[in-house]
Amino acid sequence: MIRSPLAIAALALTLLVSGCSNRSIGNSIDDKLLDPDVRSAVQKASPDLTSPTSHIVVSSYNGIVLLAGQTPREELKQTAEKAANSVQGVKKVYNELQILPPTSLIARSNDSLLTAQIKAEMLANSNVPSTNIKVITENGIVYMLGLVTRQEAQSAAQVVQGVSGVQKIIKLFQYIN
Repeated sequence: MIRSPLAIAALALTLLVSGCSNRSIGNSIDDKLLDPDVRSAVQKASPDLTSPTSHIVVSSYNGIVLLAGQTPREELKQTAEKAANSVQGVKKVYNELQILPPTSLIARSNDSLLTAQIKAEMLANSNVPSTNIKVITENGIVYMLGLVTRQEAQSAAQVVQGVSGVQKIIKLFQYIN
């Protein structure tokens, strides 16, 4: 069954770049399927996690899940983490949710621009294996997930430090050396 042209394009792109990555095609596909499963589990855990008072971003790489964004109460932050951990295929959850009001659409647009700038800088740097690094920006905080060497992680962090507008860098890498 064909889901959508966008899903087909995403799968094709995943297959195309997987030859340049440190992980298998199966792991790449698993992550594509894991994100919506985790998102759904978090949404089902509490109606407050889907209300306008919360903004939650779910992203995974190699079974490692990042929860970023904002929620109004610590209890909701913990509920989201518990829900994410309950999903089959999740190896670890980094709960980076902040107890704050949700960011504005302008802030989210700025985050998207920052992510695009960072990815472009990484592509231009031969010391950074950009196909092995996932970049997520939330409220000016840049999260990096991936399967890299310690030297590659350091090179990636140096690239991110050079991008204007970055408030903080959080490395959530799995190291291969």
